[in-house]
Amino acid sequence: MHYLNEDFAKDLPKGDWFQNLQAMEGKVYREVQGRKTLRFALGGKSYFIKNHFGVGWREIFKNLVQLRMPILGAENEWRAISKLKSLGLTTMTSMAYGSRGWNPARRQSLIVTEDLADTVSLEDYCKDWRQNSPKFALKQKLLSKLASISRTLHQGGVCHRDYYLCHFLMPKGCLDVESNQAFELFVIDLHRALIKNRLGLRWIIKDVSGLLYSAMDIGLTQRDFFRFIKIYDDMSLRDALAHNGLFWNSVQKRALSMHKKLGPVS
Repeated sequence: MHYLNEDFAKDLPKGDWFQNLQAMEGKVYREVQGRKTLRFALGGKSYFIKNHFGVGWREIFKNLVQLRMPILGAENEWRAISKLKSLGLTTMTSMAYGSRGWNPARRQSLIVTEDLADTVSLEDYCKDWRQNSPKFALKQKLLSKLASISRTLHQGGVCHRDYYLCHFLMPKGCLDVESNQAFELFVIDLHRALIKNRLGLRWIIKDVSGLLYSAMDIGLTQRDFFRFIKIYDDMSLRDALAHNGLFWNSVQKRALSMHKKLGPVS
């Protein structure tokens, strides 16, 4: 399986496009065993590429022993991007995807996405809210949008699995509450996303508690959390706590446990 955007392909060097993309040079953002992410320029535009070089049999067996499906390459993110777009959520735009090799432990794959320029991560934007409170209208928009995205994601059968503020990008134009620009948040880093017909409750708790953990130290009030709950559950706060109180207690308990174990998000 492979995909190559026609306009993007016009700017690639002649020859084997897969090898040419693997050889791209640029600023490396993340490099771990079996995977490298970098930003590169092509045809006057900026892109991100994730190269996967195989996870190895040891990683595959470790995941299977833990009853987890191993992530073998870029295909998972490719499918997740398509899924989010089908749900009407804003996310990355794929320019290329490809996979080579039959051996699952050594399979090579890659995915190229457009650089979401002129955006800021919510982790960076919100980190000094304790000292510099945001405009009330903007904070309400953010809370409402986060809750709405989360609701759509989970009802659509998707668990992000790394659901933190740092994986939401906001266009800088949205910082002006008087702006006519549509208020959007881009969901990124879908490498580990889980897609099912219907999510089990533990996966939903994992996502929502991760988001809560990442927001615990930015100065949100109890009223802010209650607003999120009302929108996520799409009912009054009284009804949400009456019908889903155990769920929200589990979310809070897990988030507090993460905070105790990992400390504040840096």
